[in-house]
Order: sequence, then C-alpha cells, then structure tokens
Amino acid sequence: MKILLSIALIVQAALLTDAGTGDARAAVEKAVATMGTASLQSVQYSGTGSTFGFGQAVAPGAAWPRFRITRYTASINYVTPTMREELARIDDEDPPRGGGAGPYNPATSQGGIRPIPFGEQQQVRQLTGRTDPGLIQIWMMNPHGFLKAAAGTNVRGATATVRGRTTHTVVFTLGGHTITGTINNRNLVERVETRIYNNVLGDMLVEATYSDYKDFGDVKFPTKIVQRQGGYPTLDLKVETVRPNGAPSLQLPENAPPAGPPGPVRVEAKKIASGVWFLDGPAPMSYLVEFGDHLAIIEAPGNDARSEASIAEAKRTVPNKPLRYVVNTHSHFDHAGGLRAFVAEGVTIVTHELNKPYYERIFKNQHSLNPDRLARAERSATIETVDELRLLADDTRKMEVHHIRGNLHDPAMLMVYLPAEKLLFQADAFNPRPPDARPLPAPSPFTVNLLENVRRLKLDVAQIGHIHGGIDPFDALVKAAGNR
Repeated sequence: MKILLSIALIVQAALLTDAGTGDARAAVEKAVATMGTASLQSVQYSGTGSTFGFGQAVAPGAAWPRFRITRYTASINYVTPTMREELARIDDEDPPRGGGAGPYNPATSQGGIRPIPFGEQQQVRQLTGRTDPGLIQIWMMNPHGFLKAAAGTNVRGATATVRGRTTHTVVFTLGGHTITGTINNRNLVERVETRIYNNVLGDMLVEATYSDYKDFGDVKFPTKIVQRQGGYPTLDLKVETVRPNGAPSLQLPENAPPAGPPGPVRVEAKKIASGVWFLDGPAPMSYLVEFGDHLAIIEAPGNDARSEASIAEAKRTVPNKPLRYVVNTHSHFDHAGGLRAFVAEGVTIVTHELNKPYYERIFKNQHSLNPDRLARAERSATIETVDELRLLADDTRKMEVHHIRGNLHDPAMLMVYLPAEKLLFQADAFNPRPPDARPLPAPSPFTVNLLENVRRLKLDVAQIGHIHGGIDPFDALVKAAGNR
C-alpha cells in the first residue's frame, strides 16, 4: 500500500512542471479572451448571500460570525481605479453571537455602519487602488481584476494535469504582494490568493474562489464568489445581476485617507480617580491603574502603535513604577490587536482561561511581511488566566477581574471592578446609545446579561467605564437593560 501511494505521489509530482513565463502568459491571454476581460473597463454586480464579521469570532479561534445579506452591489472601475461596495445585512442568528451583532450596536456612523429599520444594517465602503485594501479588492479579489493585473506584469507559473483536468497556476508580484491564481482547462479563473499582514494573525492568507460562470453579454462572470481571510469566510455571495461596463465613474472621496502608513498615535492620560487614568486615544480605549509598586493597564486594543503609545504614556504618568499587567477583556481583534507589543515589553497578560491556548498559538504565527517588535525579540508570552475571579491586590489597592458568565458577545468575556472607587470597566456588553437615537424594540441581550452578572456578584457599582469610550452612572446600565 505504501509503495502504491509513493508511486502515485511521484506521478503527480512529475505532472507538475514549471510552465515558465511563456506558458503562464499564454494561460492568462486565453483567459482574457474567454472571459471578455480586454473590453471590460468597469463592472457592477449585485446579489445576496452572507457576510462575516472578521476578527469578531463567536469564541476564541472560532469562525467569524455570519450575517445574512439582503442586498449587495459592488461597482469596480478599473480605469480610475476605484471600488464601491454597498450591502444591507441582517443578524438573523437567534440568539445573536459574536461581535458586530445588531441592532444592538451604537447608532453611529463609525466604521461605515448605520442602522436602518431594526434588524437591518447598511454598510458602504469605497476604496481606491492607491491603498493596500483597495489594491487587494480591485486587482486580486475579483477574477477580471486579477487577469488585468496579471496581463500587465511579469508572470510565472506551473501547469498540472490530474485525472484529465489541466489547471494553470499563475504567479506574479503586485504592490509587494505575491499573487497566485488558478485558471482551469476552460480558461476561467477559479481561485486567487495572497498573503497580507494582520497585526493579530501575522502573514494572513486571503483567498477568493469563483464558480458557476455565466455569460453576461460578451463577458463571463462567476455567479458564486467566496472570499476568506484567516481561514474563515468573510463573504459568500450569490451573484444575480452583472452589468459589464455599467459601473459609475467613481471618484476618490474628499475625506479619503492619504496613501502610506498612518501617522503617530497619540494617547493622553486623563485622571478619573486617585491612581486611575483614562488613556484617551483612538477607540477602543485603555485604562491605567496604579498599585503600590507597579502598574496595570486594562485592555490592549488596536495594534502595536496604539499599545506602544499607551505604554509610553503610562511611564510618563507614573515614571517610577514598572508596568506589570495588561488585562485583556476578550479576544476580538479590536480589543486584542495590541497584545503583542505588551508581550514584547515583558508585560504579563491576564485573560480568561479559554483565550490562553488561542493566544499561545497565534503569537507563534509568522510575521515576515511586517516584522513587529515581538517578532524581532522572539520572546514568549507570559499569560495568567481567569476562571471566574482573579484578584490583583496589594496594600494600596484591590482590582477584581470577573468572568461575565453567559455573555453571547464572547463566552470568555471579562470585566474589571475597583471596589474602593465603585468603578466597573466593561467592553461591548453595554454600548450606550446617543441621546437622539431611536429606542431599541427590546434591550440588548448583552446588556441584560451584564446587569445580571453585576447583581449575581453583588458588586456595588456607582460608575461604568466603557472600553469604547466614556463613563456613565450605573443607572444608565439599569435603564438600558429595561429595569427600573
């Protein structure tokens, strides 16, 4: 049996031969002719399906949460190049789980999300090829963009024939990314993939698959598109209408961010109680707590730059005490994206026990595309876990780290309580709505659960500090949870 398997592997390897630039170029040219790419200056396509909340897993290391797409339209102009993506989504999971669940999020325009009628949200995203996200979506994550990019570059590739089916693998470099695409024996693009840098996952695989091609005029276009990031789907679309050369002449919005790396992150410590500061900066936020001989920071959101700014501000605010702990409320990327900088600094992570194996695994991921401080330091993380309660205390202060039982946003969610100040810090379980926002038809289950946990633990709370910014009296939580 082992001999037969070895022979099969040798035969299959022999069939995979270096096609070189010539064969790869020929494969691209045939696909361009078959799919009608040469005459395509723009395309608009619409459909329905599912979108998924990247980095907002329903549990540590699980798949991204799913939302049903009721309306989807993408407009791509290859000449400009720009792209506009519009979708309306419904969280029809019952009960809602994971991050981004609606309609319970704040009624703001942050992140391009705004509530429509309850239960439905609309997202609008406009991209330009001058930025990395736009380059990925315009030239890599759609089949005609891939062919146009491949036709204008020096390609290389290989050809494989297995069980009578021949496929061409086409490889080229664009914008610092190595792009690999598969063209089948019908001269149709089946798959495109590359790796991009993600501050949590490192060199992250981004991939798209295309199937069920149909004719739309002189253009062939897939009616099934699946995009994946980090191993899980981010878009699963059934295409229903396609308008070749029907996309509007998209222009770069006036407030579009400039190309290139972002500017420096600024964080300012604002005192809210004796030995307690709000580290004001880009949302989500962090809080600094002083003990007798050391410091602790609650939450490491964003990325390395955000954490390094918080660490620097902590040292400036209390210069004679070392930073010993960072408390991580949960594993969603906007709340855990800056943990690597704390590990590189030698700071101990305090998190729920469910998160430890996940963090230990992803901290080992390769970060070759953008080596961060931890990748250069090659340092192992020190992680201390919480089951139901972890007490951080000395002669000057007590800080309680509690598990929020049964929270659907993340089963490993933590909250932090300072009993002397009667101050509670929480993330995502309670998002206060703006004063002019339309009332929700029912309280958020996340908020109701938070109040239940506070009462179960008999915490004497006067104020609640939100990781997404702001401090409210405890009565605001009671009211939001539908209690009087």
